[in-house]
Amino acid sequence: MIHSPDSTGPKVFLLGDDENLMNSLSKNYPTLLMKVCKDDMEVAYNVWMEMLSDMEAYATKINFDIRGTKLWMNVYWNKNGKIEYIGYYLKPNSRNVKTEEMNAFFASFMKNYQMNLSYTGRFYHNGSAAFPTHFKALKDKEGG
Repeated sequence: MIHSPDSTGPKVFLLGDDENLMNSLSKNYPTLLMKVCKDDMEVAYNVWMEMLSDMEAYATKINFDIRGTKLWMNVYWNKNGKIEYIGYYLKPNSRNVKTEEMNAFFASFMKNYQMNLSYTGRFYHNGSAAFPTHFKALKDKEGG
């Protein structure tokens, strides 16, 4: 099945399941988060970790246990910082989570999340995630 980023295809998907979708996303989301952050690795890292921390807080809010999950994630944002697609794959050392439940969690998070970042076009990041992140606690401890 061929999907384009503006089609009614899946907004949350397992990495490796749909090569045509991945190719389409690569063409339609050409800019790295790093470039959006003016090639500043610390800024890009903080943006990514803030999103993961917000994801963790959202999971707690809706009573979804995300602790122990470790995954690779591809996240695709529109120019206004709204997530349009999430691709993921659980790492071998992750706690096992049902695909349907993870898909539903990500779909719900996407509807309720707005990044405080915008750009002139669509952008993406391929990264790693592990929950709990402890990011907010570390930032608070550092005083920022």
